[in-house]
Amino acid sequence: MNGLSAKPADFWETVASSVTSKVKPVLRQPRRARDPVIQYLRDLESVARAECPSRETVQVIASGRRLLGDRSEVGPPDSPFSRT
Repeated sequence: MNGLSAKPADFWETVASSVTSKVKPVLRQPRRARDPVIQYLRDLESVARAECPSRETVQVIASGRRLLGDRSEVGPPDSPFSRT
């Protein structure tokens, strides 16, 4: 998972701006340019679902993936925030 586990609370507070800064530059780029960002966001969302106490943070990450065209499900269907 790219070494993203066990992040401190202040990390999760910066996720919204981080997601925005990663998504905006590749938004209108070809799929090939978006794929690494999509994979990063999938990994980040998986960790967030397990460790982050904020549903809003998980939603921001999922929204970033969707904006880039990723419709895949992340995480087990019975995990916290599984209906995000």
